[in-house]
Amino acid sequence: MNRALGTMTVVAVALTPPSDAHAQRDAGAFSEPVPAGAPSAAAASPSGAPPAGAPAVPETDGDEEHPTPPPPKEKLPPVVRQPAVLKDGMLRIPGGRFTMGSAEKNAQPNERPPHVAVVGPFWIDRTEVTVGAYRACVERGACARPPRTSVNCTYDLGDPQLPVSCVPWTSANAYCLAVGKRLPREAEWELTARGTTPVRYPWGTATAGCGLAATLAADNTQRSCSGKKPSRVGAHLAGASPYGALDMSGNVEEWVADWYAESVTEASPRAGASHVLRGGGWLSPPVLARATARNWGSVREAGPNVGFRCARDD
Repeated sequence: MNRALGTMTVVAVALTPPSDAHAQRDAGAFSEPVPAGAPSAAAASPSGAPPAGAPAVPETDGDEEHPTPPPPKEKLPPVVRQPAVLKDGMLRIPGGRFTMGSAEKNAQPNERPPHVAVVGPFWIDRTEVTVGAYRACVERGACARPPRTSVNCTYDLGDPQLPVSCVPWTSANAYCLAVGKRLPREAEWELTARGTTPVRYPWGTATAGCGLAATLAADNTQRSCSGKKPSRVGAHLAGASPYGALDMSGNVEEWVADWYAESVTEASPRAGASHVLRGGGWLSPPVLARATARNWGSVREAGPNVGFRCARDD
């Protein structure tokens, strides 16, 4: 590391919530929408002959063909918890080789093909940037006030522990630079979300649920697990990533540094019309909150489902 870290905490499987995070609301509570067979055969006679009236059973020589058994269901490896140093609200991710992308049948074309990616060590925020942190940057004149594109934008909802939303990419990037950080690169984001094992969600293979992430309650509903706004940051401790990062799935989609490319294997373009968004949000179906799911937003995108977190070099 480039500088002394002072007192550090190691985050393992048991996670301590941020002091300002409240408990998760009941998992089952939702809000109103936002925006015949035949009877068994008789036993054979003691002589081994079929019962009277039973259909004859053809003799075989033991070489007849048997139906091919169905292929076993895909089994993804369990999540492997990887202790990480926590300092000043940031986790140190040691980097390494991991599988980026997905070959699952519900994976979108832009998630394919899975491939090995190599990432060096870096630091990343444990939680998404809050309204309170962003407001402090605005008040000291280093950040632009988020546009109020929706009544659901969090900046004016009066709760400093909500993730800031409705922030365009340029403002997210400016905030990170103003606090001595940067936006994470896409490969860094995905490594933080899934670790070095190719799991489906940050917490493993279990389907997303309201106790694990603030998304829509199901892929075919418009009811959000968190009501008419995202949850406070860090409220879903059970949904932590292998390194202990929170809300990598759901709450708000997160900007990353990269310009969007159609394939996950393509190098990030030097310029473009849109940037990558990762993780899904409180208005996203669970399928779009998987660790490999990729979305994009134009440079003007500033909706209530969009937020960010910061990173920095090791």
